[in-house]
Amino acid sequence: MSEIESTPKKSSNIFVTIFIGLIVISFMFTGYQSLTTSPNSVAKVGDEFIKVEEYQREYNRQLEFFRNILGGKDLTTQQIQQFRIKETALSNLVQLKLTLILGDKVGVIPSSEEIKTEIKRQPYFQVNGQFSINRYKDLLAANRMNPAQFEESIKDQVRGMNSDAIFTSMPISESYLKDVENFRSQKIEANIIEIDKEALRKKLTISNDEITKYLADETNANRVQSLFNERKPTLDQKEEVKARHILFKTDGKNDKQKLKAITTLRGKLTKSNFISQAKQHTEEEAGKSTGGDLRWFTRGAMVPEFEKVAFELKPGTISRPVKTPFGYHIIYVEDKKEAKEATLEEFKNQLASELIRKTKNDEVEAMATEAKKEVASAANSSRKLNALKKKYGIKIELSKEISKLDGSTGQIQLEAANLNDIFKKGLDQSELYTFDRASNIVVVKTSKFDNKESVNEESVDERNRSLRNILSKKLKQDILKDLEASVTVKDFGVL
Repeated sequence: MSEIESTPKKSSNIFVTIFIGLIVISFMFTGYQSLTTSPNSVAKVGDEFIKVEEYQREYNRQLEFFRNILGGKDLTTQQIQQFRIKETALSNLVQLKLTLILGDKVGVIPSSEEIKTEIKRQPYFQVNGQFSINRYKDLLAANRMNPAQFEESIKDQVRGMNSDAIFTSMPISESYLKDVENFRSQKIEANIIEIDKEALRKKLTISNDEITKYLADETNANRVQSLFNERKPTLDQKEEVKARHILFKTDGKNDKQKLKAITTLRGKLTKSNFISQAKQHTEEEAGKSTGGDLRWFTRGAMVPEFEKVAFELKPGTISRPVKTPFGYHIIYVEDKKEAKEATLEEFKNQLASELIRKTKNDEVEAMATEAKKEVASAANSSRKLNALKKKYGIKIELSKEISKLDGSTGQIQLEAANLNDIFKKGLDQSELYTFDRASNIVVVKTSKFDNKESVNEESVDERNRSLRNILSKKLKQDILKDLEASVTVKDFGVL
């Protein structure tokens, strides 16, 4: 008798007309013609088999993940290979099986009661909030599965949860957490400036003589031609419209009133008052502050009804009310750009300059040295730094907190070695540091941090929970890595 059949039956006659696909998935298993070694498995980890249906579920999950990234489009065979989806699916399942093996080794094998409880709590087996043995059996039968088979799969799920619980319940001493919080509380304040060497490269001036000489060489001319061919789709000028609009939203019940109101407004609009009227009347939230500004857009960016009118209007003209699924619009076209195909002649000097700059590493380093000197002397002055921003394209972050544990709160990252150098001089400091790297130079001007905020216990608790999770995951990774080295993993050769 199966575990669940020992549970008292509920009096319920339910005719199941729908199937909830969380139990068993119908597979279209491409790439698996026959599995002669183990007919229902794709691999074996120790004594644990990775079944065909397990693999397909994980494979489909990976496919869906990448579909979402690619905007819902199905992946091609080349993309499946490029993203290594099959390999990733199998690797994830190997890690899962290793977790089960670890759980068995430390004795967290689930009891019969745990399995029954897990099955009973599944909502698709319940009627009016109560487990129904009839619905349970009907759903399994509809998917050609008997209770013993399903309970075995649930057993593996509970084994996995019990194994994971080993790590999530890992004890961490309070003294350790206090030490971590103490490190985090050690802070200084700083102005941080980043000098990006590639930004400096773009600032290099290339003379007409250099360009002419460069293009006179056939090899260089071919390089320019190749770069143009590669970038041509982005260099072609697409047809664009620069427009504003006023929107009156509709809900299907107030269309006539909104059309009458927006038609009345249309009669008052001119080029000179459109922006102020848009701020006053539009029902688009963003348009209230921008005057209905839509900036430049190409075909395909707007709904068809709106796009058709916008691209037909001449610059400087205002449309009649236009109905779209969003409501009624009045469109004011400020400017237009006609489509234009890029030519090599038009862009060859620009592309040649770019290629020449790539050869000028010594000049870039010399400019970086000069920029470092100027930034260092201006590190305490926001006015001087902003002047250098235009000159060198530097990034500036003023009055940022730097924690001994977490680093800077800004976008410019400081390496661990940088933090170590800074905090060697204590918290009460006013120092200038420069950190030279291959791609950039970071200048840091420090000062004492004035911490006026009181300790937030909730924030500390949240950080401690986060730290526990990080340490638990790291411990699990390390243990499974060691376990994998001692367990035989056999791929049946189906990938």
